[in-house]
Amino acid sequence: MNSSPIVVFDSGIGSMSVIREIKRELPNENLIYFADKANFPYGKKSQIDLLKIVHNTIKYLERFHPKLIIIASNTPSLQVIDKIKLLTNIPLVGVKPPIKKALKITKKKHIGIMATESSIKSKELDELIKSEIPQNIFVSKFNASSIIPLIEDGTFLRNRKKIEQFITQILGNIDNIDVITLSSTHLPFIKDQLNMIYPHVKFLDPAESIVKDLKKFLIDNNLTNKNKNGKMRILVSDKKEKFQEILRQIGRKEKIEEVFWSL
Repeated sequence: MNSSPIVVFDSGIGSMSVIREIKRELPNENLIYFADKANFPYGKKSQIDLLKIVHNTIKYLERFHPKLIIIASNTPSLQVIDKIKLLTNIPLVGVKPPIKKALKITKKKHIGIMATESSIKSKELDELIKSEIPQNIFVSKFNASSIIPLIEDGTFLRNRKKIEQFITQILGNIDNIDVITLSSTHLPFIKDQLNMIYPHVKFLDPAESIVKDLKKFLIDNNLTNKNKNGKMRILVSDKKEKFQEILRQIGRKEKIEEVFWSL
């Protein structure tokens, strides 16, 4: 099991923000990255559809005998991961807003959560806020769904002016906020622009806390890979050529395999 892969998936390029951190902190681990482009975007799916998509994705990924699967998308991690955990024997790790870290950092006692429309409107996010955030801390939620396709299709690499316009439309004037969680794994790809436009705000990438939890899990269960230089395999369920082009632009040179399967 030690050399078995860790599988990371979401509906597109978002997983790469998590994989970058895994490769930095755990370079020996073998990875399988599955980009479910056929079902992009997760952030606009109903909870019923999302449950069906993620459950069937997990069933498909079980054939690779992973030691752990990371659902690298906040939307299903908030809304369906607890149900999915009951349907598989493989350990699952999700991505959720790093609220506790935000609480430690904020001085203005006002934090923001930048996420997809589905996450923003979910009762699960409201329950998370209610359970983890004291009443003396204000919380503002920002719907970032409009910018996710521009990250997914590579516009963020070609047209910084357009990305800047979308960022300011989404966030507006946030002088009273000093910490914002990037609660979509796509958003860390534009963190440099967020920092430039709002230098007074600390934008938190959830990948750091995911990898911290992952590292602890591997050590506690004696599952760390002892071999050097882990390998990565990249699978995509649709639009292989376009996806490969974007990955090349961000420095990934691995072969991309297109896989065909149905729900």
